[in-house]
Order: sequence, then C-alpha cells, then structure tokens
Amino acid sequence: MDETVKQIMDNSIPLEETPEEIIDLAGYQITRAELFAHSREPSITFWISRMKFNMACLRRFPGVRYVQILIDPDEKRMIIRPCTQDTPDCLRWATGGGEKEIKNRDMQCKVFAEKVYDLMEWKPEYRYKILGKPATYEGEFLFLFKLNDFELFVNSRSKGSYLPENWRDYFGMPADRHDEEYRVNLAEGFITTDKI
Repeated sequence: MDETVKQIMDNSIPLEETPEEIIDLAGYQITRAELFAHSREPSITFWISRMKFNMACLRRFPGVRYVQILIDPDEKRMIIRPCTQDTPDCLRWATGGGEKEIKNRDMQCKVFAEKVYDLMEWKPEYRYKILGKPATYEGEFLFLFKLNDFELFVNSRSKGSYLPENWRDYFGMPADRHDEEYRVNLAEGFITTDKI
C-alpha cells in the first residue's frame, strides 16, 4: 500500500492536504444495479398473465393503494404514478390499508402482460424482473421502470437468473449519458393503460 494512502487512512494526514486528481468521466460506465443482489430494491416482476410489485416499491409510496400505469412503447419504459381510488384508470396494487398494513398483491392482467411480452419480445415461459428508479415530473414523485433492463428467471423453481446477453461486454450506461436516460417527460410518448 502506498505510504500516502496509508497515512490518509490512519488520519495522520488530513484529507485537505492530499493532492487532488482531476478526473474526466469519459469512458466510465455507471454499473447497473441489476448486477448486484437487490432483493430490497423496488421492482416489478412480470409473468405471462400477471405482475407484482415488491414491498420495497410499495414502501416508497406509503399508504398508497392505487396507481396508474403509464407506458412509452417506443422507449420501452413504464411509469408508476400514485393516485386515488377515484382517478380514471386507477389500479389497485396493494391490499389492506386503514388499520391493516398494506401488502403487495398479484395483479391478474393476462391481456396487459401479453401486450408487454409482445412489445418486449419476451418468451412466455420466463418471468422478468425490472428494478424501479425514482423519477419526478413537475414535482410529482413517480417510479420509472426501463423494460429493457430486466433480469430473466427460467422458472419459479430455479434459483438462477439471467441478464440480457448484450450486457455481457459492459458494466452499465456511460456516465455522460446516465442522467439523461432517467429523465421523465410525461408529455412525450407515455400513454395510460386501461383497467386490466
């Protein structure tokens, strides 16, 4: 270990006195979260006839039992928007509420799930898990799911998962494009779904 680094770690040299290296992020990739264990990260899992948000997703919207689902078929992105029971095209994504704790639920949606599988050219014998990323639009807190960024499970008994083949040669999005990939403008391309 370099002596200067050792002294910094031992706090014998204050950080302010260490030489600062100027870094250019060109060429760096921000490593995809999907490459790590993420059981406590907000996610959605699709099967050919249903979908389910995990509890980590519900915890990001405390007390919310209804959401709208917005899809951008061209960008292959999905947004979850919290709403009330009276909002047109609302979907109940949680059970409980009031005195009972809110819990996630299987959302039976054969037609919707088949449309998503068709859009994404997914295989019906597999299930797909997508991590959610927080997003905002005009001060409104949303969740963004990039449908191309999935983890594939061969079947429910399998402990193994598979990532898209085109991820093999890189760690993630180039740093200079990363923030742009997660910007949301609901006026561009997103459509709401009908009740399914």
